[in-house]
Amino acid sequence: MTTAPDTDRHRLADAVAEAADAIAAVLAAHPMRGSGPYPVGEVLPVLVERQRALLELVDGWRGPLAVTAEGRLDPLVDELALFMSYLQLSCVLYRGLADIPAPMRANAARHFSTIHLAARRLRDRARRAARAS
Repeated sequence: MTTAPDTDRHRLADAVAEAADAIAAVLAAHPMRGSGPYPVGEVLPVLVERQRALLELVDGWRGPLAVTAEGRLDPLVDELALFMSYLQLSCVLYRGLADIPAPMRANAARHFSTIHLAARRLRDRARRAARAS
């Protein structure tokens, strides 16, 4: 029988997987290559939207988030916190840009690559957590 905390954790894992999957998809569709223009105007809105959705999820959580009802640390939440910090960084740095200026391109490539990798890892972890709960 599933208890309320298990159901809540399952919903959390599903929502995290959905957000991470959307971010991974947009970054896969728009890899940063060379010095050509980068469609940050198409990528950033997805990152901002999903960042907000994740923040609402966290803000709406009742009780401790990083610790399960059984008192165990939740590795999904630890990874989620780091992922959300990556999103916040990009949402601030690239806000309002139509393209990535040359002096920012190397760092932007690293940021988007890191977010893409983190999104795929988080999505996979969240899917496993949803199946386990």
